[in-house]
Amino acid sequence: MFDSTQIKKGTGGYDRILFIGLLITFSMALLTSTAAGQGTTTPADQNVYWGGYTVNATVEFGWRFRSLTGNENKYRSDLNYAKGFRTFDTNVLLQSESGKGKYFDSLLVSNSGWGSDPQGFTRFNIEKIGIYKFNANVRKVSYFNNLSNHALGEHTTDTRNLTGDFDLSILPQNEKLRFNLGASFSDYSGPGMTTTRAYSDEFGVNSFIRNKAYDYRAGVEGQLAGFDLSLAQGFRIFQDRSAYSISGLNLGNNPTNNARFETFSRIFPTNGDTYYTTLNVHRTFAKKLDFTGKFIYVFTKSNMAMNEVESGRDNSNNIIDADVYTVTGKNSRYQKRGDFGLTYMVTDNFRISNTFTYDTFSINGGNAFQEAVTRRTAAGGPLASQLTQTGGYRVNSYTRYLNLVEGDYQFNNAISLHFGYRYTHRKVDVTGYDATYTSAPSSTNPAFIDETESNHTNSIIAGMKIKPVKNWVIFWDIERGDADNVFTRLENYKFTNFRVRSRLTLKTIGFNFSAITKDNSNPSFSIVAPTAPDLTTNIKTRMFSGSVDWNPMSILSVSGGYNYTHLTSYTPIIVPAGGYFNGFSQFFSRDHYAFLDVSVKPVKRVSLYGSYRISRDLGQGNRFSTVVQNIIGSYPMQFQSPEFRAAFQITRNIDWNIGYQYYDYKDSQYPTLNYRAHLPYTSIRIYFGNGAADR
Repeated sequence: MFDSTQIKKGTGGYDRILFIGLLITFSMALLTSTAAGQGTTTPADQNVYWGGYTVNATVEFGWRFRSLTGNENKYRSDLNYAKGFRTFDTNVLLQSESGKGKYFDSLLVSNSGWGSDPQGFTRFNIEKIGIYKFNANVRKVSYFNNLSNHALGEHTTDTRNLTGDFDLSILPQNEKLRFNLGASFSDYSGPGMTTTRAYSDEFGVNSFIRNKAYDYRAGVEGQLAGFDLSLAQGFRIFQDRSAYSISGLNLGNNPTNNARFETFSRIFPTNGDTYYTTLNVHRTFAKKLDFTGKFIYVFTKSNMAMNEVESGRDNSNNIIDADVYTVTGKNSRYQKRGDFGLTYMVTDNFRISNTFTYDTFSINGGNAFQEAVTRRTAAGGPLASQLTQTGGYRVNSYTRYLNLVEGDYQFNNAISLHFGYRYTHRKVDVTGYDATYTSAPSSTNPAFIDETESNHTNSIIAGMKIKPVKNWVIFWDIERGDADNVFTRLENYKFTNFRVRSRLTLKTIGFNFSAITKDNSNPSFSIVAPTAPDLTTNIKTRMFSGSVDWNPMSILSVSGGYNYTHLTSYTPIIVPAGGYFNGFSQFFSRDHYAFLDVSVKPVKRVSLYGSYRISRDLGQGNRFSTVVQNIIGSYPMQFQSPEFRAAFQITRNIDWNIGYQYYDYKDSQYPTLNYRAHLPYTSIRIYFGNGAADR
């Protein structure tokens, strides 16, 4: 179990892991420098040997500078690159002849992005062939989001997520029997802001996110009676200790009305755990029939609560001395899923396969709700206290079958065909009740629920690979049909997706082209206005992409390309404004993106790299709505980023890198979000071992 004080110390744990990762990397760098100084070197291959191991290492670290003008919050929401020390791609590898290392045969330490980068990782891999293999990977992500044009700038976050995976395999090369052990963790925390609605107004609320999770797993793999088998058992515990508060008088987003908060506090203490089992089976019969199966069983249970206390004035100007919410809940969820596939080689040119998926889960949960309000009149006179107590319980059962039949036929080396058909069937059952305990029992209190819904979908898929000539290949595929709607009472999505891709190579030049079209419709209807016209949402997406790669010689490479995205969505809506008015909501994206990359090595000790990227979304253009029931939206903007980098080989083992990157963002609708960022940087890269002199 963990308490909130432990989570508050998460930053310290983050810094300790950061320090340990850097310490390991630079310790290994010192080790390699010792190897270079004290080890043996064979002139023929320039390898460095130390203690029976071949040493190869690349260590790079440096400093980023930053000059920013404009909206810093928008810049951090997009990029979040800070000034200061940073590590680059750093790798240290020790290898022995296969199976001849004393404690290990290979050791790899990789590190990148720690310091002023928003993302970073440290990876550690060590192996003794035939005995063990251990992999560790720790990652950090700093996430910032603070946009003034979204929710009045009141939905923000400034969090750090630290995750790690650790896996140990015993007898990793043994095909008959091997064992696996593993553990993972996730630590997500940071301040932010959100909103809550009360008394016919909306209020900005300070938040602090605190989420932790730990996973443990064990498994075995091997062969039995000709089958490849793997069995794994896992256990996960998770916890949420996020808190929300208002520290002083808050008049809400509408300061002219009576509603206000003087105090506000809310917490969501949540604890849960998950058990899961996975079984994988595979076998090939007579080199003709291939069978693959997977079965997963998951059981999750959690306990949650919400405790909220607030005071202030309501929309009638009554004094709220205390408005106290208390909610408790428990739920459990089990899921069983099986995937079974058969592939049969009818001939050397014809293959047919069938994949069947069975998925079922049930969620059982209930909650108890209580609200106690103590209030007075605006003049301070007494008012009757209010007490509301309700409860509810649900059992949601879901069962889904999916079957996919596919065929592949190779006509010759130039033409092949792929085709298939997919069918799904879904059934959802919901039972339970809702009760108000502070009201008298009646025919509708408690209100019992018993609903059943079934649905099925069909879709076809097809595709081809064509080689008109030896150096030109074309791929295309299409998928058409309907898919389950996430909202069970609505009709299925209707979709048609088409994709084509082409690659042409002419000596030192390569041409790439691709196009994707997506048509999606979502039928719907209105309960409040059943006589309204068709409310089907239609989304049409067209994406075109082309690029050219030119490599005339080993010291020069050039690549460039252009992408265009054309998206239009149209949703009929009903706007309640003294009645119901038929309208629509439209969104437009007309994004043009282009890039150019050039790498050149004019002399042996100098390497140059330059790039330019620009994205410009024209959005809705000159389309504007003149009536309230019609909404037209887009995000017209321009974003460009040129970069230049130079690497100088100072010695056989040391490179000096300097670079400059520029970001320029312009928002056509909200110019207050514009920013410009200059990011010059420099670094030192140190090489040891084989290939150090061949750069």
